[in-house]
Order: sequence, then C-alpha cells, then structure tokens
Amino acid sequence: MKSKNFLGVLAIFLLVILSACGNGASPSKKETKTVLHISAAASLKDAIDVIKPLYERAHPGTKLTFDFAGSGQIRERVESGAPIDGVLFASESDMDKLIQAKKATDKAEFAQNTLVLIEPASKKERKTKDLSNKLETYQKFALGNPESVPAGQYGKETLENLNLYNDMKDKLVLASDVRQVLSYVSSGNADAGFVYKTDALISNKVRVVQAVPDSLHAPIGYYSGVVSDTEHQQATESFMDFMRQQKAQKILERYGFKSVK
Repeated sequence: MKSKNFLGVLAIFLLVILSACGNGASPSKKETKTVLHISAAASLKDAIDVIKPLYERAHPGTKLTFDFAGSGQIRERVESGAPIDGVLFASESDMDKLIQAKKATDKAEFAQNTLVLIEPASKKERKTKDLSNKLETYQKFALGNPESVPAGQYGKETLENLNLYNDMKDKLVLASDVRQVLSYVSSGNADAGFVYKTDALISNKVRVVQAVPDSLHAPIGYYSGVVSDTEHQQATESFMDFMRQQKAQKILERYGFKSVK
C-alpha cells in the first residue's frame, strides 16, 4: 500500500515538473519578435503613428520603433554606423548619397508633398496674392536649415528662384526640422515660414497663405531605403513594401500626402 502511495505521489510530482517546463518554454517563443528601428523624416510622424500599429497587427512577429528628424541628420547617422534598419526620407538627394556610399539599398518613392507658406492664424491676412511681395514684408522668416532639412532646401530654392534669398538671408530663423518651423510660426516667434502642407494641416494655430508653385523648387518626393548592414533585411523590406500598399497610402493621403501610383 505504501508502495502504491509513493508511486502515486511520484507520478504527480513528475507531472508538475513537466507542466512547469512546458509553461516556461511557451512564453519565450511567443515573446520572440524581430525589432526594427526605422528613422523617418519629421513630417511623417503623424501618419506613421497610425501606420505603425496597423503593420504590427498584420505582422505579429515584428515590432517597429521609430525616431524622427531631418533627412540630412538621419543620413549622417546612417553614415556614422548608427543602429538603423531602414529610412524614410523627404529627400531624394539624401537617399541617393546613401546609395552611392553603399550604405543603403532598395530606394523607392512612396509619397509626395506640397510646400506651403504659413503665417500665425491670429495674424490679419494680407490682400496681396503675389508671393514675392508677401515674402518681402516679413521681418522674421522661419526656414528649415537647408544643410539638413529637405523642406528648408526646397524653401531656399524657392527664394533663390524668386531672387529673394540674399535679401532675406538676415531675416531667416533656421530650424532643425520642419516641425520646429511650424512651432516658430504658431508661437509667433516668426512672421511666416515654409512647411509642408501635411504639417500645416495638424495645427489650428497657423494659416496656409498659399501653396508654393512646384516650378519654383525640385519635386518633393519621399523615399524609403533599407540600410545595408541591417541584420533584418527581409523584415525591413517587408515594411518598406507596406508603405507603398493601399492601406498605408490611404493613411498618407488622409494626412495630406500625395500618393504614388
């Protein structure tokens, strides 16, 4: 009788051990995910905040992390070897520089944008429709640093093509990215500035004075790329492909971007 009791207790003990081992192995498998770090142009932030969970639900084995900055700043980080898997630029030239340096591959356009002139919403609207006349009246004009911010480069090209850049040089308040330009204008620390249409749409503290004609600057295209030394090439390619698919394109359009057919 004692022998039977002992065997019964031993059997229960072994079942408990096996069950514990099984429970310990299962969560580790579930928790294993590919973590991708993507660096993106600051103007993409609001759209990415919606696209991120949409992609993660469709790809439960992947977790996305992002940082946002000027495209030129991101390019310099990639060139210096920062741990970045993929990039989303508001500048074709920055992407081309990475490609030429063999720091990135798989360049693809996924969106377009429009440059607009903004003023504080509280400011009385001027009657003149001539862009040059408006620009000449501002005392403080916010512009992304043309050395690192694509919107600033497009803005500089616009001023140069209007023969105003040299006259306005001392009036420029340079910003580290396009969102900082938006902040300067919305707070009244600048009389006006150039931002993307997508940025102007997110603030009720600024007013779009007018869109800048496309003929005054290079085309505003957004480009994705896979960083060459990523350890997750296939997963990064999958996300970049998703950015050109219908679900992501509809979200980009909702935030004011022009889709790429």
